[in-house]
Amino acid sequence: MMIYSFHLSIVTHFMKRVVLSLLVFSIGIGGAAAQQKGFIIKGEIRGLRGPAKVYLDSYGAKILDSAVVNNGIFQFKGIAKKPVLAYLSLDRYGVGKDSIDLENNTDELGLFLDNSEITVTAQDSLIRGQVTGSKINDAYMAYNKFIGGTVSAAYKNYRNRISPYLWNSYPFFKEFDEYMHKFKAERFEKQLQFIHENPQSYFSLYALTDIINMGYGKDMNKTGTAYRSIDAKFRNTQEGQRIGKLIQSMSQGAVGTPAPDFTLYDVNGKAVKLSAYRGNYVVLYFWVTGNDLIKAENYKMIKSAELYKQKKFKIISISLDPEKRKQVWVKEVKANKLPWVQVWGLKSGPLATAKLYGTQGTPASIVIGPEGKIVTRDLNGVELQYQLAEYMK
Repeated sequence: MMIYSFHLSIVTHFMKRVVLSLLVFSIGIGGAAAQQKGFIIKGEIRGLRGPAKVYLDSYGAKILDSAVVNNGIFQFKGIAKKPVLAYLSLDRYGVGKDSIDLENNTDELGLFLDNSEITVTAQDSLIRGQVTGSKINDAYMAYNKFIGGTVSAAYKNYRNRISPYLWNSYPFFKEFDEYMHKFKAERFEKQLQFIHENPQSYFSLYALTDIINMGYGKDMNKTGTAYRSIDAKFRNTQEGQRIGKLIQSMSQGAVGTPAPDFTLYDVNGKAVKLSAYRGNYVVLYFWVTGNDLIKAENYKMIKSAELYKQKKFKIISISLDPEKRKQVWVKEVKANKLPWVQVWGLKSGPLATAKLYGTQGTPASIVIGPEGKIVTRDLNGVELQYQLAEYMK
């Protein structure tokens, strides 16, 4: 697996000064943006000729626009109700946005959009373009560099390093999932560091929003501490209050907390109590019948069960199927002969157990350590297998 390090030990102090200087203006960032008449994006892609188009896309602000490129020049005008992440994408051949979105190597440039006059300059393509004229975008770029970049950029950069004919191979998926697992874990820690060093920054609140939206098994204890450390002016905003409530709800079954005990029942009605497995690494695997994604996940779990059968390792699958599908669940469990404990909530109810752990959907996995505390959660596929391998060393 390729390891891409985002530890910025050499430039930490320099970046801290830059970030603080760029973000000090952000106390009234939403209000300041609202006072402007609107945004203007003036772009030039040097060396580009032909019938091209550039698209401006921001889901957060519900902005979707396009501009014809004449001799490399394009322009957008509009109003941003709030500062928001946006993307410019180049349709070099005039094939339409739907087609370029399907390309593996979409030529696009991210920027933080506000009601400023923004200049974009690029040579032949957008992907390495430069954005100037917006202080909030400068601040965003400093933040983004500090944390190691966006997840989507990491995905594209890694994928573009590999020959296309290998993209669907098992070795690629295994290596790619392991790479992304490490990248997101390191990025999370850098986001926490950024928040700690910049409690007055708008992008500390932005980082918390990103952490929540990623839904990546984050340590909610650490996230909650980071949230409480940011300035009250951000916590008291509508977004700040929304994030606070989500952190509170997601702290149920959070990493680092004791795993709530439960008693559920197997296909024969035998009681299964979680606390009886203390001393083992236990994977709680929430699932439902009739899901192809879960069938693929079951295959990986079978491999884990076989690989670690001599270790202190157990799997408990918890079906979230409703009462009317109980017999379907029983039939599937017996037919598949899955070699681990299978339970369904005949009395206490699987949904009640899912609520105990803050589980929102399926498939979902929660790993409990030998001491009875949750050590990781919300990992599936190779990411989960990679983490299990670390625990089973």
